[in-house]
Amino acid sequence: MSVWKDGSFRMMAAAALATAVACSHPAPASAPAPEVAPPPAAPAAPPPNAVAGTFALQAVIQGRTIPAPPPQPRRPSRGRTVTAPLAAVLQLTPTPAAAPDPSAPSSTQLRAEVSLPGYTMPPRGRTTQAAAWWPGRGDSVTVRWVTPRNAAVSLRGTLRGDTLSGDVWYTLLDSGSEFQLGTWIAVRRRTGR
Repeated sequence: MSVWKDGSFRMMAAAALATAVACSHPAPASAPAPEVAPPPAAPAAPPPNAVAGTFALQAVIQGRTIPAPPPQPRRPSRGRTVTAPLAAVLQLTPTPAAAPDPSAPSSTQLRAEVSLPGYTMPPRGRTTQAAAWWPGRGDSVTVRWVTPRNAAVSLRGTLRGDTLSGDVWYTLLDSGSEFQLGTWIAVRRRTGR
């Protein structure tokens, strides 16, 4: 018997069609996609005038505090004078650097002066070495100077009130290799008026 003659094919087709129609219900409405909030904007860099000032600097490099704590006062031997230990000082100004460091990662470079015994080499007759500084995202600040050994020392940190603090980094300029040397903190010196 032929499928066409007795109508069984038609019945199978009709049953299949009925099943498809009965089972085909409207697709569920897709849930609205949650709104994705844009990422928060990166905080603006601190204005140079807010950071500028003279700071008393102290670093701990490879377990050694720089500058060393002052020795206990004692009376000098007759005919000798007492010399004060070298001070560590950081001075940041809002003026552009006179000679920007072409190897620095920032094109915005402001004038700085730094004295960190053992890591700065001020010119004869001066107590500080020229450096550059720049504000970063949020409250971050970087101070950088180049040493005669074809390396750069960077103080990377954050500003909180009158205190800057962070890490000391040493960068080999030939290879770009960086090493963390230690930590630092600088407290703004307030001048009396």
